Amino acid sequence: MSDEKLKLAFEKLARALVKLEQMAALPLDLDRAYIDSTIHRFEFVIELFWKLLKKIIEDLGQEVNYPREVIQEAFAGHLINDEKIWLQMLLDRNLTSHTYNEKLADDIYAHIKTYLPVLRGTFDDLNQRYG
Repeated sequence: MSDEKLKLAFEKLARALVKLEQMAALPLDLDRAYIDSTIHRFEFVIELFWKLLKKIIEDLGQEVNYPREVIQEAFAGHLINDEKIWLQMLLDRNLTSHTYNEKLADDIYAHIKTYLPVLRGTFDDLNQRYG
């Protein structure tokens, strides 16, 4: 893969991650739009993250195709630190993108707050190593 494509993947993810962090930092009010918007931004971040990891893994000579496979290989290759939390993030992303359930949305919104440090830390580490 070209350095330019990898650079673009990092830039897209950086923008999406900043927007997710900004949205998650807003105080909640009675308007569910904050929760819904935060979840939607989370979906973008996870999508961009697994695709970035896929690019890095493929540049390292491994073939991977599916998000779960990418996460597992990223863990085996020390690109991510905690396979379990990454698989949970992937599951949450899948759950929110296929159906809307208010209770589930509230639960995932709460999870996002705990995911943010993992997402930021992993991004910063990968950007330093490969960006």
